[in-house]
Amino acid sequence: MCQENNTTKSRKGKHLDYRERQSIERWWNRDKLKKVEIARLLDRYEKTIRNEIKRGLVKNLTSEWEEIWVYSADVAQAKYEYYLKAKGPKLKIDNDYELKEYIEKAIKKEKRSPEVIAEDIKEMGFKTIMCAKTIRNNIASGDIYNIKQKDMIYNKKHKEKNKDKKVCEKVPAEKSIDYRPEEANTREVYGHWEGDLVIGTRKKGSVLLTLTERMTREEIIVKIPGKNAEYVAMALDMIEKKYKKEFYTKFKTITFDNGGEFRKWKLLEKSYDGRRKSARTRVYYAHPYRSGERGSNENANRLIRRFIPKGVDITPIPDSFIQKIQDWINNYPRALFNYKSTNYILSKICA
Repeated sequence: MCQENNTTKSRKGKHLDYRERQSIERWWNRDKLKKVEIARLLDRYEKTIRNEIKRGLVKNLTSEWEEIWVYSADVAQAKYEYYLKAKGPKLKIDNDYELKEYIEKAIKKEKRSPEVIAEDIKEMGFKTIMCAKTIRNNIASGDIYNIKQKDMIYNKKHKEKNKDKKVCEKVPAEKSIDYRPEEANTREVYGHWEGDLVIGTRKKGSVLLTLTERMTREEIIVKIPGKNAEYVAMALDMIEKKYKKEFYTKFKTITFDNGGEFRKWKLLEKSYDGRRKSARTRVYYAHPYRSGERGSNENANRLIRRFIPKGVDITPIPDSFIQKIQDWINNYPRALFNYKSTNYILSKICA
């Protein structure tokens, strides 16, 4: 394997960029390289690679619908950008190695508190001046690598700012349902879908991604580990892998509501196959508080609730049971189709 980092200047001490994260994703997931090997290839500290892989770990679904942990460059990059915004401006310690070493020694060997250290560095001529709170924040975020909270004599509990706050991507106007193709509105052409999540317990646990085709009411249900855009994108990846080239004609558009779990439209439209330049599907968004614009999907979710009532934890429910629900819905006689099932309608379309 050729080393991709050809720069002679060391990258140690600088933040990873997206290109490096893509290399880590390939080397860690596909090539099964060890962290120390990845660190050598990128000219990084092994600790940096360990922290980065931990940051980007997500659960993925195999072709056998088994959950495995993989590193995602997109997830890691999104977290990195989010925390940059969430933390706000911060004095940088990344390149001041002398100050790092001093803080490590003062805390671990001399048992000094960040408050005392902050006063010391004002008088010692360091190029970076830090207050006690900034020192604590750098330690909590891992920027001062060799110190843990337990090493400090006054171990204040660090409160991570905006921990539960979600940053939703701004959706451009052309992604409104008003711009959806007319053939999707009239239901005369197959391949236009509505999507949503069916929630079990509100605070945690697995959820169901439900997709309903507008013309035939075909239903696809995928169990995902949680309620966020990355898991929704991974579910679409699995569906794309399952249908291969057929996916691009089968899923012309998908219309979601405005929930934060669907707002990363670029991530949802992006094909898992890096060789594909165009979008795998087109995502649109219903107007706020207008669930009737996704009425087919809402009705399908009510059918799912016959089997999984609100408040029931979805996590322990096996995939085989989810598949039975999907099959039941697609074989259910509908008055709309003169009491024929969705599968019957599909058989006539494909005939």
